[in-house]
Amino acid sequence: MVKLGNLLVATFGVLLVLNGCLARQSLGVPPQLQNECNLDNLDVLQATETIKSEAGQIEYWDHNHPQLRCAGVSVARYVIEQGGLYLPTFFTSPKISYVVQGRGISGRVVPGCAETFMDSQPWEGQEQQGRQPWEGRQGQQGQQGQPWEGQQGQQGQQGQPWEGQGQQGQQGQQGQQGFRDMHQKVEHVRRGDVFANTPGSAHWIYNSGEQPLVIIALLDIANYQNQLDRNPRVFRLAGNNQQGGFGGSQQQQEQKNMWSGFDAQIIAQALKINVKLAQELQNQQDSRGNIVRVKGPFQVVRPPLRQPYESEEWRHPRSPQGNGLEETICSMRSHENIDDPARADVYKPNVGRVTSVNSYTLPILEYVRLSATRGVLQGNAMVLPKYNMNANEILYCTGGQGRIQVVNDNGQNVLDQQVQKGQLVVIPQGFAYVVQSHGNKFEWISFKTNENAMISTLAGRTSLLRALPLEVISNGFQISPEEARKIKFNTLETTLTRASGRQQQLIEEIVEA
Repeated sequence: MVKLGNLLVATFGVLLVLNGCLARQSLGVPPQLQNECNLDNLDVLQATETIKSEAGQIEYWDHNHPQLRCAGVSVARYVIEQGGLYLPTFFTSPKISYVVQGRGISGRVVPGCAETFMDSQPWEGQEQQGRQPWEGRQGQQGQQGQPWEGQQGQQGQQGQPWEGQGQQGQQGQQGQQGFRDMHQKVEHVRRGDVFANTPGSAHWIYNSGEQPLVIIALLDIANYQNQLDRNPRVFRLAGNNQQGGFGGSQQQQEQKNMWSGFDAQIIAQALKINVKLAQELQNQQDSRGNIVRVKGPFQVVRPPLRQPYESEEWRHPRSPQGNGLEETICSMRSHENIDDPARADVYKPNVGRVTSVNSYTLPILEYVRLSATRGVLQGNAMVLPKYNMNANEILYCTGGQGRIQVVNDNGQNVLDQQVQKGQLVVIPQGFAYVVQSHGNKFEWISFKTNENAMISTLAGRTSLLRALPLEVISNGFQISPEEARKIKFNTLETTLTRASGRQQQLIEEIVEA
C-alpha cells in the first residue's frame, strides 16, 4: 500500500513537471505558431504604431505578425529630435541597434560596474567663493542646498534632505566631495554605428547633432536570456508613457516608470531624500513621454569626439586575448561603425559594398547572440542568390529602392516585391533570396539572430554550384557538360555583380582554356 502511494505521488510529480514544461514552451505563443511557422507568403512590413513624445517618437512593427513571431523578434524605429533625450530604459531581451541618421551621446548602465567617468573640476564660481566641489553651481543655489535638490530651494535653508538619517547621511556627503559628477561609460554614436545592449542593462541616448537622430532597433525576444513570454517588455527608469507600450499586449494601458509602483516613503528611505523629492521620481504628472527635451546644455562627462576614421589596429587589436581589462563586461565596447567604405568586407567600385559585424569584430555580440550586415548597392546591381545557414535575417531598407525575391524550402517564390526606405523584410533561415537595385541606389541594414551568422551563396566563385563536380550538375539538371560548365564558371564574382548586361566573351574563353 505504501509503495502504491509512493508511485502515485511520483506519477503526479512527473505530470506537474511535464505540464510546466509545456506551459513554458507555449507561453506567449499563439496556437497557430506553437508547432510551425506559416511562411508560404512573405510580405514587406511597415511600422504599425507610433508613440509620440515631447521630443520625438517611437514607431513599432507588430511583433504578433506571423513573420516576426516566427523569427522571434520585435522591431522599433526611434526618432529623437535635436536636443532630445531618450530616457533610461531596459529590456529582458538582447537588443541590437543601427544609427540610420544623425549623431548623439549614448550611455549604458551595467549593474555592479563602477563609475569610471569622473569630473573633478569645481562648479563655476566655486573657487572664488570657497565652496566644496559638491555644492551648487551658483552662489544662490549653494545657499539654498545641494545641486541635486533641483528647484526645491527652500529645502536647503531648512536643512539637508538626508537629515535625520544619522551617520549615513554624513558619510554620503563626504563621499561626494572632490567630484562634480561621476557615472558609467558614455560613448559618441553616429550614422553607421551598430551597438548592442544586454538584457537588464539600462540604456539612454541624447541627440547632440543638428538633425533628427534615427535609430532602427531589434529585440531578440526568442533569445534564451529572455525568461518571460514572447512579448517585448519595456522597463522605464524615468518618464511615463500614456499612449501604451511596445505594440501588442501592453499597448492599451498606460505605462509608468518603475518608481511609480513603490511607496514614496520607501523611496525616500532608500535614497535618503525627503518624501516630496521621492514623489518627483514617480513622474505622476509627467506627460512628456519617453523622449524628453533637454533645457539648456547637456553636460555629462565624455571623451572627445573620435576621429572619422579609426585605425585598423584599434578595430582589430594585435593580441586577440587583450590585457584582461577589455575582457570585462564593464569596459567592453558596445558599438562599431560599419558605414565606412574603407571597412567593407566586400567592395566593388560602381557596384556596391557589404560590411558585417559579428562577435569577432565586436565581442559583446557573443553575449547577445546577434550580428548585423550593412549593404549598399549602386544602380543596376545585385547581391548574388544566397541563404542564411544558421540565422533568421531581418532586412531594413535605410535608403533608395530595391527588389527582393525570396524562395522557400518547397521551391516556391514567397516574396517578389519592391522595398523602399522605412520598410523591412523577414528572411527565414535557409530561405534563398536575391537583392537587386534598378536604376537607383539601394541601402539596407540586416540584423541576424546569430552572433556569427553564416551564408552560403548559390552562384559565384565560392558558391554551392562551384563546389559541385560537373557530372553532378549535368546529371542533376539534365543538361550537357558544356552547359554545366557555363553554369559553374561563368560568374566570377563572390557576392556582388551587375544586374544587367551580358557576360563578356572573355570569361568563356578563360573557362574553356
